[in-house]
Amino acid sequence: MIRSKRFPRQPRRGGIRMPSPCLFLFCTALALTVDDTGLLRMGLLCALLHECGHIAAYLALVGRWPVIEVTPAGLCMRMRGVWLSSGQELILAAAGPMVNLVLCSLSILLMDGLFGYSYRGYWFATINLLVGCSNLLPFPGLDGGRILVCLARGARSGLHSRRK
Repeated sequence: MIRSKRFPRQPRRGGIRMPSPCLFLFCTALALTVDDTGLLRMGLLCALLHECGHIAAYLALVGRWPVIEVTPAGLCMRMRGVWLSSGQELILAAAGPMVNLVLCSLSILLMDGLFGYSYRGYWFATINLLVGCSNLLPFPGLDGGRILVCLARGARSGLHSRRK
């Protein structure tokens, strides 16, 4: 197809990308059919809320939608070509686990005060706590690893500025 010179193709700035949609849909459908307890559904909801925290922080910091990549392993936000300071990257990395920890606390408070205790409420609080805390582990590829790198970079730049 030949494109007109009057209307050049605009680069994609945000959106959702699926490298292998058939594999993703097959794995998701298979997992959901064997999920009798509903814990997988709750886990997917908590993971989606986690990523929504990152997306909200990205929108607040950068002002445009990020590129979301959906794979059978989960959701991932791509930041190619976007340069953030150490403080901004720290905020972005901490936003997802913070959403999970706030939702865990909020669900326990709501069960204690208004709605009464239920298994679904406990599972929602527990899975949010697990998703938030497991992402805070200081391993590369997780939010905790990015937070650790940002803190080390900030401490290193603080030492350099004191020496001058």
